[in-house]
Amino acid sequence: MQTRENALHQWLKTIYPSTDFSLVPLAGDASFRRYYRLIRNGTSQIVMDTPPDKIKLTPFVQVRSLLAEQGIKTPKIHALDESLGFALLEDFGDILFYEALGQQDPQALYPSAIQVLMQMQQNQSQLTMQLPVFDQAFMLQELTLFSEWFLQRYLGLNLQTEEHQLIQNTFQMLTLQISNQPQVLVHRDYHSRNIMLLNSSQSDSHTLGIIDFQDAVLGPITYDLVSLLKDCYIQLPSKELNQWVQYFYDHSSLAQQVPFAEFQRAFDWCGLQRHLRILGTFCRLHLRDAKSNYLNDLPRTYQYVITCIDRHPEFQAFSQWLKQRVDPCFQSTVV
Repeated sequence: MQTRENALHQWLKTIYPSTDFSLVPLAGDASFRRYYRLIRNGTSQIVMDTPPDKIKLTPFVQVRSLLAEQGIKTPKIHALDESLGFALLEDFGDILFYEALGQQDPQALYPSAIQVLMQMQQNQSQLTMQLPVFDQAFMLQELTLFSEWFLQRYLGLNLQTEEHQLIQNTFQMLTLQISNQPQVLVHRDYHSRNIMLLNSSQSDSHTLGIIDFQDAVLGPITYDLVSLLKDCYIQLPSKELNQWVQYFYDHSSLAQQVPFAEFQRAFDWCGLQRHLRILGTFCRLHLRDAKSNYLNDLPRTYQYVITCIDRHPEFQAFSQWLKQRVDPCFQSTVV
């Protein structure tokens, strides 16, 4: 790691050869990326360290360009070296949507976030069409995390053949339905920790900046809405959740291609796929990467799954199995 830090300092010295600067480490995300705040002459920028043997910078650059075309605020790139995996970015400050929700009126914040989401979905450029496709095969591959890391490695369950078959049948049905949704640009992690307030105004209008967008895909219209409203880090009261789903539907011509009840079902099912996958992701972060803080969010994510499968009779067999086989282990394992 010291060698990596030395390389970073040397790179920054080529950009600011005659200026002193300091680097302050920032909290990272669930990836291998590391972030620093560079301070010089009373101004600040963000340094992103992306080890090129683990993550490529190219998707970040390409998706940022796509979003900027739509007028969406993303960090400007001041300097870049893709071969080294270093980028010098605009500093969006420290006010996360997550924190603002505890300080300001959510009734003013969520419309702004939903408007930005709809703005992203309007991007139908040729480059958008060339994004990785979040198709059934992609979704099924993601869902292997649930079985491997949540059920087997974290809970220690030894699954029988018929259990594997039940899970596979459920996932086939789920992902087939999701893949039939209208296809749009999907951020894939459009939640409260990846949206930033760029002004601290108490007015009804907020300028939002979007980060952590490099994993964008071409995928289902409800995916980012689920990420925002069924956030794994914040749980909205049911009344507010339903309010904002309706708000999105009322303002999205794409959503209105189907009746609201069908859109609501699509929203729920997309959320089920996302939350099953995230249960596995959080457990992998804990077991493989020693990022155990994500275990704090397992109960909320698990409850999203239970609520969804209880609501839709198509998942009755899966629901019964989950409650009889998985729930006792989960309740005894989670601290």
